[in-house]
Amino acid sequence: MALQIPIVDGTKAVMDFCRDNRSQETIKMYEKACDRVIRLYKEHTRSIYDADFHDSLIKQYVECIVNDVQHNLWFERLVFRVLSMIKDYFSNIPFREKYYVTGRFKHGLSPYFESWCEDFRVTLKQKPLTISTINSIARDFFYFLQIKEISDFSIIDNSIFYDFLSFEYNDHSGCMNNVCYVTKLIMSFLRERGYDNIPVELVPFALPPKRNKVLPALDSNDIKSIIESIDPDSNAGKRDYAILMLATYTGLRSIDIANLHLEDINWNDLTIKLSQHKTSVRITLPLDAGVASAVADYIIHARPETDERCIFLTVNKPFRKLNDRSSVANIFNKYMKVSCVDKKPFDGKSFHAIRRSMGAWLLNSGAKPELISQILGHKDKNILKRYLPIEKEALRICALDFSQIPLRSEVFI
Repeated sequence: MALQIPIVDGTKAVMDFCRDNRSQETIKMYEKACDRVIRLYKEHTRSIYDADFHDSLIKQYVECIVNDVQHNLWFERLVFRVLSMIKDYFSNIPFREKYYVTGRFKHGLSPYFESWCEDFRVTLKQKPLTISTINSIARDFFYFLQIKEISDFSIIDNSIFYDFLSFEYNDHSGCMNNVCYVTKLIMSFLRERGYDNIPVELVPFALPPKRNKVLPALDSNDIKSIIESIDPDSNAGKRDYAILMLATYTGLRSIDIANLHLEDINWNDLTIKLSQHKTSVRITLPLDAGVASAVADYIIHARPETDERCIFLTVNKPFRKLNDRSSVANIFNKYMKVSCVDKKPFDGKSFHAIRRSMGAWLLNSGAKPELISQILGHKDKNILKRYLPIEKEALRICALDFSQIPLRSEVFI
């Protein structure tokens, strides 16, 4: 006979976890979600945990969240999370940081293709974030084979790869170079597994020439407005102010700011030393006194007490480092809206625009390309070409007049 355990034991375990790892405001939301779960059981005259009934509740909330695309449904998502946590508790599985409503991946793979995809993933030697991107496209490839019912890799030829590239074009038209790169990796992987029929070269696939869009820098007044919109008295405000000041005066990428460690700052000579995530180039940057003051104010008065070595942490429990990219970018976007700086879709006014501003300002100040490359941590000084088009004064130097061009009619301005 199965052991009968009250459902309240599961909700109690969830709340005990939350009290140790969540803020007071979040705990109140979890209490409401747990009350909802207990009420759902009572509505069906139940008080004992039942795995099948519990799974039906989870399925019900998944359908609710997936089908109602017009609403945020944040509370329903929280109830789904609590239901999932309770299921883990009764299954003797530790609570997870994330619970996915529809799974982590866009396409579901059968065990056969899931195994092949995992075998391919473990062969990758790139950086973790790059592996994540490669794995996503690789899953698309094995999903394509799955829907085409191609399980025998010995019959794969160029036409299959060409059909896959056409299949991917619908969702990846702007990054087909990445798709081609991953496809070549898969081809090499399959050949190493003994499938000699796999082509050595990818079928000719005509890609349109890459168009390098000229993205703008941020005006100094815009950056000033963004920084002045921050509330410096709150813990979150002190953190966000330090982050944006650091970005403005150093030009560091968002991922490098998120990964910045306490020991990376030398307070005696006011310098920052770190290896850039993107290029692995080791750089040393001077730390402006105002920036140093902002960072120190956050560390001393607002940073949570924790063993985590990264400087910038989340405000709410569990205290952890900021997400490599999105958290820092979201901080910038938040104050962009608050400051009412003009922002249009795809206009390039993102967190990285601060870095472009740094490049443009240095260029306009007459700094040598070698110095700019050193400050921004570029491996190739030719990368400065992307900063030239956003500096109007530099463009005027290159502009030609019409003195050498005979005009056959008047020019109207």
